[in-house]
Amino acid sequence: MITSTNPLRQPDTEANREVLAALHAGDRAAFGELYQQTAAVLARYVAARLRDRDAVDDVVQEAFCMALAEPHLLGEDLLGSMLRLAARAVTRHGWSQRRYVRAAYTVYEDRTSDPQSAAVTLAVLRRPGLRQALARLTTLQRQVVQLRYLDGYPRDRTAAAMGRRIPAVRWLERAALRRLHTECSTGSA
Repeated sequence: MITSTNPLRQPDTEANREVLAALHAGDRAAFGELYQQTAAVLARYVAARLRDRDAVDDVVQEAFCMALAEPHLLGEDLLGSMLRLAARAVTRHGWSQRRYVRAAYTVYEDRTSDPQSAAVTLAVLRRPGLRQALARLTTLQRQVVQLRYLDGYPRDRTAAAMGRRIPAVRWLERAALRRLHTECSTGSA
């Protein structure tokens, strides 16, 4: 048995190298052996990092799916490699939860929005300086302001509606806001 110098790393054994070679070759039996060796450790690792205990099995399964789909991600330290994939799966789960919550709030706001919000938008647009400032924007800048702030589109949908890329929409939006800020601040002074 060959031992590694890193105390946190799993010892590099001949059996691990054989399993790794079989995994890289696409052997299903080797994948089953990897699952038997690491599933309990991964479940404990994921459970310690997630608040949602119901999602532990799904996240562990996602880590194994990544290992199955991309066996080149597995290194000589099989347990360490699987823990890295589990960490990626935990991170992806967190991202998906944040996106889900953000989408839920957006749907809730859309359902609970009252007709007075349109009146408030019209009242803001009736300000004398803002209308002239909007008129001084380029057509594309005006379109971005309309879609993003008056219609409430997210940046990716705005880009799709305009037939542009997201960085271009971001640039147009920032330029329009700078110009509106300059126009409104000099007009009110």
